[in-house]
Amino acid sequence: MNLDAETLIQQIPYYLTAEDQKVLLDELTKISRGGTAEYLLSTYRDTFKELMLQGDGWRGFQLFLFETGDRRAVRGIVLSNSCDVDPENSRDVPARVIFAPLVKLAAFKALLDASGISADRVAAKIAAIKAQKTSNIFYLPAGGVLQEDYIVRFDDAHNMPVAALANSEDREKLFTLNNTGFYMLVLKLSVHFCRLHEKVNRKPTEVAA
Repeated sequence: MNLDAETLIQQIPYYLTAEDQKVLLDELTKISRGGTAEYLLSTYRDTFKELMLQGDGWRGFQLFLFETGDRRAVRGIVLSNSCDVDPENSRDVPARVIFAPLVKLAAFKALLDASGISADRVAAKIAAIKAQKTSNIFYLPAGGVLQEDYIVRFDDAHNMPVAALANSEDREKLFTLNNTGFYMLVLKLSVHFCRLHEKVNRKPTEVAA
């Protein structure tokens, strides 16, 4: 996944001040070059404590295990747009929240180690993940409530009713992403799910007479 300066500039939101735009661009550029940045909002609890926002980490999600038919409680990150899961927005059909489980990077590395690929390839994959160059994986560096590095796999998305999460006894907000974390997440979601340059011409072929 390419994160060049031109691509990043196109994603900077108009409603941020010029100073905030510059900070965000600098942070995103640093990440794309293998540097580190803060991803979590350190003081959100008064402002966003009860809101469910895209990119939030929550406890209380439940996913369906295809192999066994069981359900499992997990911690996850909200992939749905913030407006789509806002209970203040009335709907004719109850809303569902799309989420993906939070996975420890160390656990994912252990899977790679067990797969039989070389140590050099494993190291290269982990480095690409940390630089946000793996299109189907979002990297969350340790910080705040995250005691270690985590990842989110976009190809491991699940959903459940918003009301079920709201009524869950296990429901707890873990974190909210700051500007840097949020716009990196949105950029990667758009590349993963909405890649226009798929190199497939969908023009109908002519049928021989």
